[in-house]
Amino acid sequence: MRRRIGLLATAGALALVGATAPTAAADGHGPGMYGVWATDVNIREVYPDACWDHPSTTNCPSVLGQVGAPTEVFVRCQFPGQTIGGNPYWVVVEVPGWTKYGVMPSYYIDNATNWIDGVPTECVWAGG
Repeated sequence: MRRRIGLLATAGALALVGATAPTAAADGHGPGMYGVWATDVNIREVYPDACWDHPSTTNCPSVLGQVGAPTEVFVRCQFPGQTIGGNPYWVVVEVPGWTKYGVMPSYYIDNATNWIDGVPTECVWAGG
């Protein structure tokens, strides 16, 4: 199971660190803002633990909301899960203006490859 420590005081609350978020290029260079290329993309609650262990539409049943192009989301980390559109990775994201973070298939992130170079595979959370 992935180690989860540090940034959130309350599970599910959005962690805002710093005043501005770095912008990442579409060829993937670490955590940062990435565009969503599709419409009506579900952002799912990252709990229960089955969602952390293998994110999928079944293991992450609660939908927090939807985003679509040209929305940019802050990609915090990535890890393997259910393959969507040929892409086996999922990303934990923060949506500007939302009070919770969530998980979505990396397939919907505007990036040149499935894997986003420099984005960690371990999410770092706080509180509990």
